[in-house]
Amino acid sequence: MMLERIFSSKTRVELLRLFFSNPEGRLYVRQIARELGRDISGIKRELDNLDKAGLVASEKVGNLRYYAVNKSAAIYPEMKAIIAKTVGAQGSIAGSLNGLGGLRQAWMYTMNSHPPGEGPGPVLMLIVGRVDLMELNEAVTRLEGKLGREINYTVFDEAEFQRRRAEADPFLTEVFGGRNVLLIERDDGV
Repeated sequence: MMLERIFSSKTRVELLRLFFSNPEGRLYVRQIARELGRDISGIKRELDNLDKAGLVASEKVGNLRYYAVNKSAAIYPEMKAIIAKTVGAQGSIAGSLNGLGGLRQAWMYTMNSHPPGEGPGPVLMLIVGRVDLMELNEAVTRLEGKLGREINYTVFDEAEFQRRRAEADPFLTEVFGGRNVLLIERDDGV
């Protein structure tokens, strides 16, 4: 994995994914350890490193110390983009779906003010091509477990997609009129 090569700690990468994928979240150490399935001492060590680097901020409330992403960090926008494209929703979905036969395009979109794959509610996807629906469903189920998020998807074969775009279909107009991210685009017949 690219980020594990850049960052020497898998735990640090998982923490960055956790915080940057949910920038409004505020968690304490035991919550984080449970969510990531890691030991508390390793989590604490990496949180201290990220706190010193200015990527997370901590606040003591009662006897608990809460951690959250530091949105005022100078490199926040760049880190958020890197996390999304590598280990966040975008990168995870693109990596998982890339091997599906018959897939021509995969879009992630949103119907709210958050960027695609962020904010509350399910991750929304548009799949174009002749994919094996059982294989797609299995990939999506694995992704839901990995991301801890529900994923809703709509599938069109290429002809139906082109026809609907030409007819200014209300659903596609809304998808492409809002915020969307093209995750995969192939014309190689794979």
